[in-house]
Amino acid sequence: MQHAERDEAEHGRGERRAEGDGEGGTGGDQELQRYLHVVIPALLLTLAVEVPLYVLALTALRLVAWRKAALLGVAVNLLTHPVLWWSLAPRPSAGALWGAEAAVVVVEAAALWLACRRDPALLLVTSLGANAASVLIGLVS
Repeated sequence: MQHAERDEAEHGRGERRAEGDGEGGTGGDQELQRYLHVVIPALLLTLAVEVPLYVLALTALRLVAWRKAALLGVAVNLLTHPVLWWSLAPRPSAGALWGAEAAVVVVEAAALWLACRRDPALLLVTSLGANAASVLIGLVS
């Protein structure tokens, strides 16, 4: 999931500074701090939205026990979230956003399939639902 506000100037995503510019370290250090200031909350929001949905769906479909479902929900997001943010930085187009999200759905479904070897179509729909909810909440927050 991406967070719409990451591109706002107050988060520093649209501003590039020269190395050594500013206080408390190099410009690269400041850029990393600004980036993490946005990425970490976005990851936490993603986990807060998607993990309960993965637990609900995977247990309701009797694909895995709830603890494994929770672990899988965290694991697939730790796998895809950093790559998604890195690939979309600094200013993604709408097409890039939706293309990247589609790739995330497929990768998360594949990871779920590798972990539990259940119906891939159900896992794809589960991944699609969790990620759609996450994107929606990320865009409106």
